[in-house]
Amino acid sequence: MFNLFREKIVSEVLIAYKWRFPEELKVSIKSSKDGGYIASIENLPGCITQAETGRELFEMVNDSVYTYLQIPKSYQIYMPAFFPPEAVRKELNIKIPLKYLQEDMVLQRT
Repeated sequence: MFNLFREKIVSEVLIAYKWRFPEELKVSIKSSKDGGYIASIENLPGCITQAETGRELFEMVNDSVYTYLQIPKSYQIYMPAFFPPEAVRKELNIKIPLKYLQEDMVLQRT
């Protein structure tokens, strides 16, 4: 669906937001005592989130990183996304949401 009111993306601002990201995200995932999961982003001090399911965990980690780095919603689709390693995805039954597989990911750091 085309959004007529979509905020204009400024390329210089997009690049500045992109470079806020560390080279890699070091994420520690543990089971919660109450069920679900707790994820700590080790190289972003104080960046912690929790989720009930593996799929929700995927979304919550990305949301917490974008919030921590103060990335506005309109720029988030252009930012890198955390993808848990395949072994972790299998162990925790994490399914990558379709929106991450269908949208173009741009400006990935090489």
